[in-house]
Amino acid sequence: MHLTLPLDSLLPTFVPAGFADVGHSVVRDASNGENLVIVDSVQSLANHLEATLVEEPGQLIAGLEALPYVRLTLTDAAGRTRVSSSLELPHRLASGWFCKAKDFAEFQAALTKDIKDHGIAAATFRRCPNSLLHGVFYSQLAELDPNIAKSPRLLSAEVVAKGAQSITDGGVAKDPLVVKGDFDWQSVFAPPEKDSAKAGESKVSALGVGYIVHRHQAFIAREIELSVYLAEGRIKRLPLPEAAREVLRLLARTKLALLLAEPLDLRAHCIFQVKQGEIPPELENPKALLDQLQERLQECQRLGLLQDPPITEFALTLSPAKAKTGKGKSKAAVAADDDNEGEDA
Repeated sequence: MHLTLPLDSLLPTFVPAGFADVGHSVVRDASNGENLVIVDSVQSLANHLEATLVEEPGQLIAGLEALPYVRLTLTDAAGRTRVSSSLELPHRLASGWFCKAKDFAEFQAALTKDIKDHGIAAATFRRCPNSLLHGVFYSQLAELDPNIAKSPRLLSAEVVAKGAQSITDGGVAKDPLVVKGDFDWQSVFAPPEKDSAKAGESKVSALGVGYIVHRHQAFIAREIELSVYLAEGRIKRLPLPEAAREVLRLLARTKLALLLAEPLDLRAHCIFQVKQGEIPPELENPKALLDQLQERLQECQRLGLLQDPPITEFALTLSPAKAKTGKGKSKAAVAADDDNEGEDA
């Protein structure tokens, strides 16, 4: 499957992905001299595609009860809990939480043995087909040869803008509760105080208050496109039964259909929609695809290709961080705490 879908921006301008030290990814097309801008990267769109299946942290949408994944519940020292999963964590099933934490040594040993005995495709598919679809690298499984520890992504997508032009402007965030009178450039950009007790006092923006001047760069473009590629040739060559390969194909199409069923909200000031009539018929009915996917998953369960039960549950209770001398406390303060503890005893 290879699709190129034209997009309309739902705002007059858009802001592509960018980073403080890099800026936006802009290149001049040698064939026509126009600017091409990467609006959203392959890695970012993989996250958006995965999010289509997540109802809330650690919980899948209805209709995917047969899809295996790994869920982790973290409890901190104060008793607060957070839930995540192999569909949300960086590196998916290869996350350090699953593949490095000492508490899960039994899982790591079983996964390593499964990869060695049956291959990375079968072992990953069994526990989390999503990880196989988007690519996985078990770099933290110590007993696994790096040569067999990686499976590249099968589904790729990217948003690019052609004939792009940038619009640079700026703004000021005003805080009427703090700043009085005229804007004082001298105090905001004054060199930092040497006295640590006064350091940062003159730079109110460091505290998130006061007048904060910022630079802003938006874009317009002649055309914006979403390109999608599903490596069906590589799926066909995976050492898996055809039922498993069909799950991967349907999983990719289901995610894409769900993604396109509503505006493509990539981030603030970066919202698009596929042009009217351009969504392929095979992606127009997410519910039908979801039903087909669930049926194929149940077939794979009957064939013993998937984990049963589908959800592998893990829980961790985090220990309170230990205070270190010199880190936020003076030696005198640490000593005073020790004395107080002695008095309490």
